[in-house]
Amino acid sequence: MPEARCQCNSACNNPPEPRSPFCKKHRNRCTRKAPVTKWTTLYRPDRYNKYTGVQGSLNCYAYAMDYLKIPKTCTLDKCDVSYPQPGHASGYPRWSEIKGKRCPDVLARIKGDVPKVRMSSFEQKCPKKMRKIAVVTDPDQDYHFYRQDKDGFWSHKPGSTKVQRTDTTGRPIYDPQLAARNNKASNLNYDRFCGYMCVPVSKKQIKLKRGGTRKERN
Repeated sequence: MPEARCQCNSACNNPPEPRSPFCKKHRNRCTRKAPVTKWTTLYRPDRYNKYTGVQGSLNCYAYAMDYLKIPKTCTLDKCDVSYPQPGHASGYPRWSEIKGKRCPDVLARIKGDVPKVRMSSFEQKCPKKMRKIAVVTDPDQDYHFYRQDKDGFWSHKPGSTKVQRTDTTGRPIYDPQLAARNNKASNLNYDRFCGYMCVPVSKKQIKLKRGGTRKERN
């Protein structure tokens, strides 16, 4: 699989244009779309990027779940704690006790934390009061999450870094499954696509639980 490919559809083998998720053929028209709903989140990176305490203590899982809570011992400027981890709120074993982070285990943990989630597809519209996320893994090392934004494109938050809307080649993310996910800087290649999921939207924040160590890179 090439490092960068046209994200319009999996059948297109044309290389994408610079700074674009699409090839020349599809740059102005791609009929394949991921529908949004009135509950799809707006792209508001400052909610996570503005304060170092918030940015440094929340990871891709927290971002995908629209989770913004930090411990009472933290401040907006400093929060040296572990990240929210899939499955910790629902009693799954610590990652240190598991060999690898494979799709079935990650998906089961998400369903444990948020029982109302349901599997979906790129072109399937989420039900009422739900929005869409996507899950990928580097089976031997790490998991990663993306969430769909109101304009149909996708964003993510790699570990303690800032929220962004580009893949590992610097292109906008139109479809996480077709976007480049080989992060050479961190030696993480998220080459397994676990699927799309619809997650519930509610005024009551989803409960997640922190765990692991700061060395974990997700």
